[in-house]
Amino acid sequence: MKNHNHDLVHHLSETIDSLWRYDEYIKNSQGCDSCTAMWNKLKQTDMEVENMLKSEIQKHIDEKRFD
Repeated sequence: MKNHNHDLVHHLSETIDSLWRYDEYIKNSQGCDSCTAMWNKLKQTDMEVENMLKSEIQKHIDEKRFD
């Protein structure tokens, strides 16, 4: 696999792992509204990053450049 494709997959994996953890962070931050808001904002941002990465990977697949 070419480095740029590996980088996309690797970062997608890291982003998905972060998304999985945010719900626990949000639960743990109850009682601190600013922390809860921050974790929710970071979760939303990473959801956007996840979509961007998936889209780029799909583009490479469609263009037969995912090797």
